[in-house]
Amino acid sequence: MTVKTKRRILVVDDDPNTIKILEKWLVNNGCEVRSALNGRIGLQKAKGEFFDLILSDMMMPDVGGVEFARELKKDPSTADIPVIFITVTLGVEVDKGDETIDIDGVLYRIFAKPLHRQKLLTEVRKSINRRLHKNPFKIKGS
Repeated sequence: MTVKTKRRILVVDDDPNTIKILEKWLVNNGCEVRSALNGRIGLQKAKGEFFDLILSDMMMPDVGGVEFARELKKDPSTADIPVIFITVTLGVEVDKGDETIDIDGVLYRIFAKPLHRQKLLTEVRKSINRRLHKNPFKIKGS
């Protein structure tokens, strides 16, 4: 018999309502969730605990998504944690569920707010599986 471990997700967003929604979705899908209301606290938690994945807002007042991703990549303890960004700056009408953002040559998935629950949860699962199986993220067709 195999024991299925809960995947640990860190949600970083300056909007408490977004955190609440994401926590509910993730917990209902068998994940353990921690949260941070800003990028600095998110970085501290990421470096102090183990996470399978980080969901982060792109636009936060203290540490934006680009700086957040760069700080994670600098630290060997957090460099390989998959990060999925969420943002209001990507119009929901153009969000087909496969958008990416390139930060220093690393591709990150990005989703528009309001979020599409099933698309986001599917990408969370895929990103964690890619990390477990050491398969880097690739754009379709590459």
